[in-house]
Amino acid sequence: MTMYSILLLLANVLAFYVEGIYGFTIAPIPPSLGRINTVTTQTRITTCHGVIDENNGVQEASLAGLGDDHEVFGESMAKSIALWLDDEWMPQEVHVRMGATVKATYIQCRKAGVDDVASIMTQVTDDLYERWSEYDKDAFVNAWDIGNYVADYLISKSGSETCACSNKIY
Repeated sequence: MTMYSILLLLANVLAFYVEGIYGFTIAPIPPSLGRINTVTTQTRITTCHGVIDENNGVQEASLAGLGDDHEVFGESMAKSIALWLDDEWMPQEVHVRMGATVKATYIQCRKAGVDDVASIMTQVTDDLYERWSEYDKDAFVNAWDIGNYVADYLISKSGSETCACSNKIY
């Protein structure tokens, strides 16, 4: 067994352990993507906010690929939220209203030039929380549940790996 094979095996064992304990993944970078020396291997760690590697730091998930038609994307996200909540609990009109609030917040953020997932998620949560008295009687979730879904939805639609706060993206 070569030194590279041993290190790769150790990296895979470590990755399995870290993923099980801490919930994020570590994957060895194949030689075709980076220089591998005989002492250490480069690793790539996937987190909720992007990819960390030793050469480039954290690379955030880019929302540029979602396009400039924020109205259409916001409507798609609003419908996704309603479908998720309807499937998770039961169909309710409040799910549509919460989705409409999320859509409005998303459009406002994107028109202001915000393309950071965490900023959009936080603003969605804040806006829902401010209006929670409108939803509280009928909702089985809270503003942060929806904010986490929004983060997973945005990251998923941008083509990045999600944090998997939500089991399924609708």
